[in-house]
Amino acid sequence: MIALLIDVLAAWLVARYAPPGWKQMLAVLVGGWVAAFADVAILAFAFGWPMIDALSRLTTGLLVHPLIVGGFAWLIAKFLGRRNRPSDAA
Repeated sequence: MIALLIDVLAAWLVARYAPPGWKQMLAVLVGGWVAAFADVAILAFAFGWPMIDALSRLTTGLLVHPLIVGGFAWLIAKFLGRRNRPSDAA
């Protein structure tokens, strides 16, 4: 559940502040990786996991979290709409 909240927060930041296009895709990738590291750090500390268990979860998280963040960012941009910025007007 904590991982999902971190992913939604990262997706909201990407949808809100990253311009559409390849910069947004790069932001999704980086946001997913940051979410994976945050998820592992919080859960490893909370449950007292040994380092090998944390690294195992991180390996999977680095592959999965960018996909989840990208999906949530797409949903947020699609259903809430992107705000028109002055730089988008041209």
